Amino acid sequence: MGDADGRGRPRTDAPLSVKIRLGDGRIHSSDLIHNISLGGIFIETPDAMPFGVEVALEFTLPVPPRAIRCRGFVVWSSRTHPDKCPGQQGVGIRLTDIGITEMRLLNDLAKQQPAERDAGT
Repeated sequence: MGDADGRGRPRTDAPLSVKIRLGDGRIHSSDLIHNISLGGIFIETPDAMPFGVEVALEFTLPVPPRAIRCRGFVVWSSRTHPDKCPGQQGVGIRLTDIGITEMRLLNDLAKQQPAERDAGT
């Protein structure tokens, strides 16, 4: 079952707090995940990060409560692609380093709670 934009991955609205650590070790901030899928997430943030910036992410899934730590990189921002998320500021992150168990949990979450509106990666 794929999502409406043809990406082939279920996506869910997921208002989750996320801690972002940039590739150089700096803590970016605690922002909000807007939506999530197995392949990527959209993070609402007023600070644009340029394409390719590597990030480490930490967030907690609500059911079952599970801390997720993974890595990814910025694939787009609302400053350079305002059409992807009208009225929102943020970045699309492609997930690149995530464990099998965590991938299953994200996939299960996305299947159970499909996104109403897509602003993803």
